[in-house]
Amino acid sequence: MRTKFPWGVRYADGREVCNLLTKAGRDEYEHRKRQMWDRQKRRCCLENSDADCPGPLRWADAVFEHQDGRGMDAAHRDDRIEKDGKPYNGVAHAWCNSRKGSQRVDYTGFYEAP
Repeated sequence: MRTKFPWGVRYADGREVCNLLTKAGRDEYEHRKRQMWDRQKRRCCLENSDADCPGPLRWADAVFEHQDGRGMDAAHRDDRIEKDGKPYNGVAHAWCNSRKGSQRVDYTGFYEAP
């Protein structure tokens, strides 16, 4: 079962997928990226797992980083920014995201900054 919204779809398991083929979906995706960027204090969420990451993240360099991977289809993709009341997914430098590839990196501790 799924519920459709102007921005995309919410599935029965709670996953949300923004439809990047529509303006509403692209706008929602960018809005979520901006929320994560602010939440992360404008730092790359992969900085603790990538020795070459510079840390500070300019908005122009920010890409959506899917914590559990994105996969080639919507069966694995989840564009939520909170899951079970906790921060989920993040934004990263494009090059950090590319180096990470499809491996899963647990960066949940990144949000528990002192």
